[in-house]
Amino acid sequence: MTIDMFWSELEADLASILSRYRGVAGLHLVEVNSGHRIDFNGDTVLAAGSTIKVPVLMELFRKSAEGEIDLDEAYTLRPEDTVGGSGVLQNLDGEVTLSLRNLAILMINVSDNIATNLCIDRAGMNDVNAMLRDIGCQETVLKRRMIDWKAAVEGRENLSTAREMVRWMEVLHLGKWETRQLCDEIMAVLRKPKTSPIREAVPPEISLVSKTGGLEGVRCEVALVEQRRRPYILGIMTAFGIDGDNSEVITELAGTVHDYLEGLEEFTEYGRGLTW
Repeated sequence: MTIDMFWSELEADLASILSRYRGVAGLHLVEVNSGHRIDFNGDTVLAAGSTIKVPVLMELFRKSAEGEIDLDEAYTLRPEDTVGGSGVLQNLDGEVTLSLRNLAILMINVSDNIATNLCIDRAGMNDVNAMLRDIGCQETVLKRRMIDWKAAVEGRENLSTAREMVRWMEVLHLGKWETRQLCDEIMAVLRKPKTSPIREAVPPEISLVSKTGGLEGVRCEVALVEQRRRPYILGIMTAFGIDGDNSEVITELAGTVHDYLEGLEEFTEYGRGLTW
């Protein structure tokens, strides 16, 4: 079919970008309505960085829906909760009390590591991993809290693949996990505006359901791009990066994907332009 040639051209352009990247990368793309996929090393297991916070959010909200925890429960930060890295809580003065729901929002929206560790404690590391197995993610694993250097040195790294990151978003978007209401509540948190490499590549009027993450030499992101006719999910993982934080290659890949799929949004499968 003519549209297959269109997809082949996109795949060739992505391959060209990846061939110039000095590092290891995995990419998985699915156009949700048609199920069409493009994959480059999508099953390669790499460090997940802060993208692992999406499964933490999912299990936290699942436990709330089941009545196991209360997202409106207030928590007052303690000095021993403080860790470095990304976030804002480490810079606040005085007594700070937040609901578990707002800690979850900070975990996603500004990737706050203090908030994340508290959310991991309430979600339960083993339960997060069990949930991941339940949705078919065999390689994604939460092995440590944030900024646990001892665990990282010992090889206990949070891991995933580009394909499995896309899987998280796919079950949420399609409502194929627990209930449609629960999926929508989780997506509402992930939809809150934030800066990221994929966000830079997609026009601001198109909403993203997304999470980015980075570590030394690592940059990852997964995003549901909510186009009207052809929503798509893109997961990109990079590692062994020697060119800064790898954000530029993610933005270039995401921009190329969007150029094609934004164009496809305006055409039939035979290439005829649509008018609205």
